[in-house]
Amino acid sequence: MTLTKLKNKSLVTDPELSYSMRLGLPIEVYCTEKHETLAFGRIDHFCEMTVVIQGQRHDRNSCLFFGCPCQ
Repeated sequence: MTLTKLKNKSLVTDPELSYSMRLGLPIEVYCTEKHETLAFGRIDHFCEMTVVIQGQRHDRNSCLFFGCPCQ
């Protein structure tokens, strides 16, 4: 994983996740413990604790989310 990806493609805030969900843009879920991509797809829904992609819950505290952040 490159520093550029961490800096330019990270989705952290609710507005960034909402933007991707509203436009139907796919995001990548990366596990920091296993050092691998867990999921790639559209956001079904999210809350302050989890993001659901393809019916699977992913904890916002232990995963990194990459996509197209809102401008």
